[in-house]
Amino acid sequence: MKDALPLIPRPAGERWRDIRLKHVPILVYLAGIGMVIFLWNTQWMPSSFTGEVQARVATVSSSLDGLLVDLPIQQFDRVTNGQALGKVVMPPEVASAKMVAIRADLLVLRARMSVDGERNQMDYQKLRVDQLDQKVDLAIARTKLRFAENELAREQKLQSEKIASVSDYESALNQRDALATEVKEREQLVAQMDQALLPLKPADHANGSSTILDNIDAAINAQEEKFRQSSEIILRSPIDGVVTKVSRNQNENVSSGELLITISSDRSENIVGFVRQPISFEPKAGDTVIVRTRRGNNRLAAEARIIKVGPRLEFFTQPLRVRGFDSSQERGLPVMVNLPDGMTFLPGELVDLALKK
Repeated sequence: MKDALPLIPRPAGERWRDIRLKHVPILVYLAGIGMVIFLWNTQWMPSSFTGEVQARVATVSSSLDGLLVDLPIQQFDRVTNGQALGKVVMPPEVASAKMVAIRADLLVLRARMSVDGERNQMDYQKLRVDQLDQKVDLAIARTKLRFAENELAREQKLQSEKIASVSDYESALNQRDALATEVKEREQLVAQMDQALLPLKPADHANGSSTILDNIDAAINAQEEKFRQSSEIILRSPIDGVVTKVSRNQNENVSSGELLITISSDRSENIVGFVRQPISFEPKAGDTVIVRTRRGNNRLAAEARIIKVGPRLEFFTQPLRVRGFDSSQERGLPVMVNLPDGMTFLPGELVDLALKK
């Protein structure tokens, strides 16, 4: 058997060339992946999150079911605290319905009193009931007159501004005059019935039936006064700011508690961010964070402090997400950060937050 031929020695440079071509790219690739994982876990995930500049937002609603009138403000108008934004008035038919309910109670009372055996006292009670009926009609007429006066004032204002026609104004004037005449006549009738009741008033006025009628009379007067005071409500701004949304238009019917106007303060108050899952660090009140803006190429940065940390994870959506992720909701830990000194922000502006080591 022949001896094996000796290996031809290879130069060191040739061997290094093979290593560079076969092994070095794999090692560089693995090292790059390891560096990305390291930076992901130590730099981005644990310390960086996105925040939104918060501002005070207030809503205006009505505590009365009625008609929305005198709405001079529009979207993006600037308003001040306590400024009148509009007025809601109660429709006359609503007030009339409530007064009719009182009349129904009087009719029930009249039926119960019909069994009274004393003729004189029964006549007196019937006349009292009739008087109370007339007072109910008078209260309804006064309520309608109040709304007619408001409508007349509104038509007069619209006519002066060349918006309404003369016929609309004259119609409102005639309606007001007719109701004023009706109220005057009913007041005279009630006064005459008061005089007629004096000689028929029983000596024992403290009996149960008379007391009930007196209470009903007082209730009617109280209800009329309540309608007079609560038949309209003025909508006022609770804060200084800008009107961002007007949900209803003038002359529309609105419900009690319905959102009508949204006002946003133009002064930023704080920054709220969400630390996304998985949460590999626990933010605490007093920790220092770096706030960085997203305004073009000139991204300003300043230090701020965490004011509060939320007690539980909450859902947050796309506006508070880092770019590149989908729009599905995620859970995150809410964190409140104060505004850095010397920097101005727009309400709703997105900023980048990084926990300072």
